[in-house]
Amino acid sequence: MLKTRKPSKLQEHDELLTSFPLPRYFQVHFQHIHERTDTVHQELAELKTHVYQLENKLDALLMLLKER
Repeated sequence: MLKTRKPSKLQEHDELLTSFPLPRYFQVHFQHIHERTDTVHQELAELKTHVYQLENKLDALLMLLKER
């Protein structure tokens, strides 16, 4: 009868590391998310400004139509 050897702590650690992505992956991933978030915030601010301007123009047009 062959005895099966119990994996050493080092082998278990190596297997665990190969099961998950390396920390560098997460660093790059979160850096990308952070950069993208900044861009999205800038775009959102520009859109809010544009909407505000359009609302003002629509209000002015409605006032002109009411005067007629």
